[in-house]
Amino acid sequence: MVEQSSDVHIEGTDDETLIGRRDGGPVAVKTETRLADVLADVMGVENVPADAHFFEALGANSLVMAQFCARARKREDLPSPSMKDIYRYPTLRALAEALAQSAPAPADALSPAPEVLPPEPVRRASTMSHTLCGTAQLLIFLGYSLVAGFATASGYEWVATGSGVWDVYLRSLVFGGAGFVALCAFPVVAKWVLVGRWKPGQFPVWGLAYLRFWVVKALLHANPMILFIGNPLYVFYLRALGARIGKGVTILTHSVPVCTDLLTIGSGAVIRKDSFFLGYRAHAGYIQTGRISLGRDVYIGEKTILDIDTAMGDGAQLGHSSSLHRGQSIPAGEHRHGSPAQVTDVDYLRVAPARCGTGRRAWFGLASLLQLF
Repeated sequence: MVEQSSDVHIEGTDDETLIGRRDGGPVAVKTETRLADVLADVMGVENVPADAHFFEALGANSLVMAQFCARARKREDLPSPSMKDIYRYPTLRALAEALAQSAPAPADALSPAPEVLPPEPVRRASTMSHTLCGTAQLLIFLGYSLVAGFATASGYEWVATGSGVWDVYLRSLVFGGAGFVALCAFPVVAKWVLVGRWKPGQFPVWGLAYLRFWVVKALLHANPMILFIGNPLYVFYLRALGARIGKGVTILTHSVPVCTDLLTIGSGAVIRKDSFFLGYRAHAGYIQTGRISLGRDVYIGEKTILDIDTAMGDGAQLGHSSSLHRGQSIPAGEHRHGSPAQVTDVDYLRVAPARCGTGRRAWFGLASLLQLF
């Protein structure tokens, strides 16, 4: 008895339609071939092996595979893979067989469709509130620019009247230092006066609460403390805004959190650059605010997003280009990556932590401040 190969060509059939038979049947083979064409086009290669691991063998990442899923969904001759399918079946062969098995039955064999819930209603602001809020934003911007311009002109005139190089330098130092402190302190004062403490909840866009939120957000994103990203002074600044941050925390992202009272970061945490943990989101005509809780020794990779109402336990890790959706959490010591994040065995801490006491951090922050002045 001769054992037949798992891949055979049937004479008289179209190779694109049926190139072999496996456990998934001819439908899986056809899907595999077409998925391979899509993935090869996305990655810019001629062909993709059916048994090659997307991440380990092909070197793809979650963004590449998200683009692959988006292109596959645009084709009517292919099922719609999700990122969860990509992580669960990380090869073309496994993915095609899984999608073929989960393909819907013919229309006449389908059971009655379940009742579809109506979409969440979207609040639309009136033209009057939109116009009034926009006008107020413009007036606030013009007023802030006017005050800043007068202050800069007055300071320049005072510095220019100095006698001698040394006097001019001292006046420049005093004016520059006072201006820096004022620009950094003003957003803190504005936050506590206009908002007080941020609380979980929601408020409509283009209303009075939104206007206060916008003022605080604009001031935080335009103040010179951004120059101290990664510096212990930046952590101290977030504490002044109401954030609860432990010792030895390093934050390298330029995206300043807005709802700081809802942010908790445990000691020894590391947050890499281009990460977002703003504490708010816009949804259905509302600004929704929620807590973000990070435990001790947490690691957050580059280009990650933490939505509201998310949490990470002590020692948890979230890989690069990943996200936690609202309501998701990572247990203590668990590692995840992807969007939405999935469990992984990858350890993103490639360098062992070094000792860095309070004295060294204080000295570094003070030296950086004096260098700026």
